[in-house]
Amino acid sequence: MKNILCFGDSNTWGYDPATQTRFDNKIRWTGVLQENLGDKFNIIEQGLNGRTTKINESLDHNLGYAREFRSGIDILPVIYESHSPLDMLVIMLGTNDLKTNFNRSAEMISNDVKSVCKSVLESPYYSGHPIVLISPTHINENSNNLLDSFIGTKQTSISLATLYNEIAQELGTLFLDASKVVTTNEIDGLHWDKYQHNEFGLYLSKFIRSTIF
Repeated sequence: MKNILCFGDSNTWGYDPATQTRFDNKIRWTGVLQENLGDKFNIIEQGLNGRTTKINESLDHNLGYAREFRSGIDILPVIYESHSPLDMLVIMLGTNDLKTNFNRSAEMISNDVKSVCKSVLESPYYSGHPIVLISPTHINENSNNLLDSFIGTKQTSISLATLYNEIAQELGTLFLDASKVVTTNEIDGLHWDKYQHNEFGLYLSKFIRSTIF
């Protein structure tokens, strides 16, 4: 059995923008991925709302309280070790780093993503298996419900794909641009609806089968 760890933020967790709850596991893209790859694969979900590349938010201005343990680079080595041995790691981060209160440029975010990837490549538990680095979907500023901290970040989100691709080439990882598969809807400008989860899960399953196994 092939073990695949999917590490990301709320779009990996399965946040439903319409109800502000969590999609059922069969609706989430990780569940769609599991169903389409079949029982010879084990999809391990590790999504978390608010997860960033390297930032622990002392105060979430939208929620009014601190959100601890959101830094991906701090927690990924622990998660990676706890689920080892792995056959593939899928990383999709960067959306939450766009928050204007973090004041991060596309170059800064991509450098932090590079650090996250390198933390795996340098791990004693890394055994040369594939890493798929995914650049996130774009912020949709046409939504009337877009959180204030993401207003004005669309162009930065668009810039990430090219930089992530360069990182993948430098580190020897695989690369996928999620914005080529999913266009973020206008419900809240950030999260995917159930149809987009299905579309991405189907696409990634084909990507994995055609390029890896």
